[in-house]
Amino acid sequence: MTLTSVDIIIPIWNNPTEARACIVSIINSAPSARLIIVNNSSDRITELMLEEFSDVLGNRAIYMTMERNIGFVPAVNRALIRSDADWAIIIRPNATLSPTCFQKITSQTAVEQAGIITPNCPADFKMPEHLTKKSCTVIETCEIGFSILTLSKKLREQIGNFNEEMDGGIWCLRDYQHKTGAAGFKTLLIPDAAVNATPAVIFGSVERRRRIDEASIAIFRKNWGDQHHFAVYLPKDSNEANIVTTMELLLAVARKGHRLELFLHRSQYNIALKKRFTCLHCGIILHRLALFTPLKSLAKGIKQLKTFVPGLEIVCGMDNADFPVFDGALPLNTLKRLIGLDGGC
Repeated sequence: MTLTSVDIIIPIWNNPTEARACIVSIINSAPSARLIIVNNSSDRITELMLEEFSDVLGNRAIYMTMERNIGFVPAVNRALIRSDADWAIIIRPNATLSPTCFQKITSQTAVEQAGIITPNCPADFKMPEHLTKKSCTVIETCEIGFSILTLSKKLREQIGNFNEEMDGGIWCLRDYQHKTGAAGFKTLLIPDAAVNATPAVIFGSVERRRRIDEASIAIFRKNWGDQHHFAVYLPKDSNEANIVTTMELLLAVARKGHRLELFLHRSQYNIALKKRFTCLHCGIILHRLALFTPLKSLAKGIKQLKTFVPGLEIVCGMDNADFPVFDGALPLNTLKRLIGLDGGC
């Protein structure tokens, strides 16, 4: 199943060479899509180029002109208001769209409750290293970027547009992604759909950016709280049903933006592989313990994690279970509370 209709939004401010390459790539890669070109008060050379494209595209384009540069996110929001397609793809002019990437994006629109779809874009975020070794065609994520970002109409109708009071970058995106999850929609990453993009240019002084970032972080924490990084261990006698129940809990927690490192014994890890739990969510990383010295392997893994994650929180993975190499582990209720469930250990 493919898109019934799609709008591709390109907010542009100057840099006609880059903008032209982006628009040409869209025309060649997505012949059925309508373009919404936003001239964000560009210089005359860029403006003439955009007007030329709009004339050639005719009914296949909507051309919007801003009297002043209102900023990237406000320009995106103005275009989203004009979009009535089933899906809207936002593309920064620093990126180009390939036919393969467009096809892979559209192939995921039939996923139940898909709200956001993002390809793999190193310019926006680093794909988790463990995914580079997995054959995941699609995986849920909380990491998104503006280089190429696809939003469903159903999602937009339910949660609205981006918060223009935030930074226009990472915190604005995190806020929107959390709203997506809170509304019951999924955010999907396509690992093998690579995007050619350069990092977005950040304007303004260092001090101004610092103030904006601080204000954005404050808004985010007020709305969504702090983000945590957990290490979870399942006892060796945990059966398949325990593993499935645990993964369901971890997935619900990961959807709220938290990171989870799950340590599994060899047989448990094999069950997880069979059920493709390694492709559930980017925020969940599974670790396989050594076959003959699992507790020594667990202690080493926790020590290494603590080196890179000083705020790591240790959680027992079963009710009434101990964490064998760590005293003072948090109860399982710690995770359950994050998603509004009761329980404890």
